Amino acid sequence: MKKGMFLPAVANSQGADMNNRITLLDNEYASLWYYPDDHIIHHQFHQPIADDAFRSVLMAGLELMREEGVHKWLSDDRNNSILSAEDSAWSQDYWLPRALEAGWKYWAVLPPRKARGRINMERLMEFVGLGTRVEIQLFSDPDAAWQWLKDQDRVT
Repeated sequence: MKKGMFLPAVANSQGADMNNRITLLDNEYASLWYYPDDHIIHHQFHQPIADDAFRSVLMAGLELMREEGVHKWLSDDRNNSILSAEDSAWSQDYWLPRALEAGWKYWAVLPPRKARGRINMERLMEFVGLGTRVEIQLFSDPDAAWQWLKDQDRVT
């Protein structure tokens, strides 16, 4: 496991093994996992990410949402920085409408540690929250974020 990687420390209410995960992507910029027992997509950025590296994470998760009907996403952006204007526009204009169409409902966010990145993420969260039905929660504790997602819409 890479230094600083978060993996949920709690077992779900059915006692499922949290190690039951599918790795969809794992590189120097990001990891993307799917936890089928809880129907959660989870990305973690390992460093600032942009362009194709950023978009490939979101697109891989979108594909899973479409194929498996997953609608819970945990974004661990603590090691990310501010998104470029191009990536922000792409995520809002291209990715977001497709994610909503795929049924995205719940978003737990661990924002960037750096102030500029955090402000950028909060603006994106505000944009998503306005005019959509995505329920968004901001967290500083990864386990609390995980628990909140697990508790949402238990029947998937």
